[in-house]
Amino acid sequence: MDNETGRGLTAKPLTMALRYLVLTLSCLLAFGGYLVFDLCATLQDPIMEQLGISNTQYSLLYVVYAWTNCLMVLFAGVLIDKTTNRMCALIFCAIACVGQTVLTIGAQVGVFPLMVIGRTIFGAGLGSICVAQNTLTNTYFRDVNLATAFAATLTVSRVGSVTNFLLSPYLYQWWGSIAAVFWYGTGMTLLSLISAVFLFFVDRDTERKGKIQSANRRSRQIKWRDVLQFPAIFWVICLICSFYYINVFAMMAVLPDFLVRVALPHALPGTVLVSKKGMLQPTASMISSSVLLRHSLRSILRPHHRLSGIPFAHTSHRCGSDVKTLFTSGKVMIPFDIALGYTSWNPIPFLVICGASYSMVASTLWPSLCLVVRDETMGSANGIATSIQMIGIGCSNLIVGALRDHFTYTQVMLYLACCATMATLMTVVCQFLDYKQQNCFLNVYVAMKKKAAAPAPSGTEKTPLLPDQGPETGVINENKETEDSKQE
Repeated sequence: MDNETGRGLTAKPLTMALRYLVLTLSCLLAFGGYLVFDLCATLQDPIMEQLGISNTQYSLLYVVYAWTNCLMVLFAGVLIDKTTNRMCALIFCAIACVGQTVLTIGAQVGVFPLMVIGRTIFGAGLGSICVAQNTLTNTYFRDVNLATAFAATLTVSRVGSVTNFLLSPYLYQWWGSIAAVFWYGTGMTLLSLISAVFLFFVDRDTERKGKIQSANRRSRQIKWRDVLQFPAIFWVICLICSFYYINVFAMMAVLPDFLVRVALPHALPGTVLVSKKGMLQPTASMISSSVLLRHSLRSILRPHHRLSGIPFAHTSHRCGSDVKTLFTSGKVMIPFDIALGYTSWNPIPFLVICGASYSMVASTLWPSLCLVVRDETMGSANGIATSIQMIGIGCSNLIVGALRDHFTYTQVMLYLACCATMATLMTVVCQFLDYKQQNCFLNVYVAMKKKAAAPAPSGTEKTPLLPDQGPETGVINENKETEDSKQE
C-alpha cells in the first residue's frame, strides 16, 4: 500500500524527540494569544472608567473577537487543507500580533473604536491559530498519545491565561497605565510569532525528509460535498463544544468583576482580603485563575516521567470513555452555575471543580472530533467546530453584557446553567449516535480505535472521503472493502 495515502502513516517513522519538539513549538503558538485574550477581563474596571463605556460596550471586545473568529476559522480550515500547517500557523500568529498591537495603540490614545478594531483583527488570528495547532497535533500524534498531546497544547494555552490573571492586575498597579499592560501583552504575542517561525522550518525539513505530508500533497482534493457528508455525530459534538465553552469563556469574561461585586464580599466579609484598598481586584483575578490553573495542573501532574503519563487524557483515551466523560463534565457545570448565582458560599471550591470539568472536556472533546472525520478534511472539521463554538460564545457575551446592564449576576448564572443543561443533553444524543451509527467507536479501547482507523486504499476523484458505514459494524469499513477487492 502507498504510504502517502495511509491513514496516520508516514514514509519514515517519526522519532519521539521530533514529535515533542514540534509539540513544544505548537504549544507556544497560542501561549501569547491566550495570555492577552482575557487581559481585558482583568482590567475591566479601569477600561470602563477611563473610556466611559457601559457593560454592553465592554462586551463588544469579546463579541467582535468571537464573531470574527467564527468566520475566519472556516477559511482557516480550508486553507490548511489546501496548503500547509506551518504556513498557516505563521500567518495567523502574525495577524494576532498585529491585532494586539492595534488594540494597544487604541488603549494608548484612549479611542475605544480603535480597540474594537484591534480586537477584531486579533480574533481573526487567535482562533485560526488553534485550528492550525489542532491539525499539527493530529499530524504528529495521531498514532500515539493523541489525547495526551491535545491536553499538553491546551495546558500551555491555559497557563498563558493563568499568567494573565495572576500577573496583569499587579502590573497595572505598578505601572498605573492600561496601555503599558497591553504593550506587555503585545510582547507575548510576538513570542508566539517567533515560535511559529521556528516551527515553520522544523515542519518543512520534516516534510522534505518524507516523514509527514502536507494537506495539499494528498491525492484527494477537498470538495464541499465532503463536508456535507460529515456524520451526524460530528455536528452533535460541535454543539456540545459550543454550549459547554459558553460556560467557560462567557463566564471568564466577567468573572473578576463578579467576584469583586458579589462573591467575595458575601463569602469573606470584613476581612483584610476585601477591605484593604487596592487588594480586591488582584485577589479576584487570582481566584479567577483557579478555573484555568486547576485545568492546567490536572494535565501537568503525571505519575510517570513521560508525557504520556498525563493522567486524565491518557486514561480516558485508552479506556474508551470519551462520551461518558463529556456527559460527566457537562452535568457538573449545572450545580456550579446555580451555586454561584443563588448562594453566598465561598466560590473557590466551585471554581476548582469547574477547572477539573474543563480539563476533562478539553482532553476528550477535540480528540473525539478528530476520530469521526477523515484526515483529508481535518482542518475543515476543526474550523467548522471552532466556528460553531465561537458563534455561541459571541452571542452569549452580548447576552451576558445586556443582562448585566438590566439585571443582576443571578440571571447571568441562570443563563449559563441553561447552556450547561443543553450541553449535557447533547452528550446523551452523542452517546446514542455513537451506539447506533459508530458501534460505540468513541467508547472503545484505543487498540480497537487504531484497528478501525487502519490505512485505507487510495481512491479515485469520485471516491467519497467518508466511507459508507455498514449496517452491522457501523464503523469505517475500509478494511472490509480491501478484503473484498483481494478476493475478487
